[in-house]
Amino acid sequence: MIRGLSQQQLAKKIGCTQPQVSDWLSGKIPPKAANLSKLAKAMDMAEEDLARLLTIRRKSRNKPTVETEEFTN
Repeated sequence: MIRGLSQQQLAKKIGCTQPQVSDWLSGKIPPKAANLSKLAKAMDMAEEDLARLLTIRRKSRNKPTVETEEFTN
């Protein structure tokens, strides 16, 4: 639930698909400016705050994993 809405309800409210909303909110894909505006309005958030949140999610999603090096004797 996002601000009391499911992803499906949010998608319907802004005129897109649930997978798109999922991709945006998970940080997988950034929304275009027009969609960011609609999403922010539907979520009752400032566009700047939502953009910042989504950028943080995108950066944490794309953070490289630390590989452990195996040592042999």
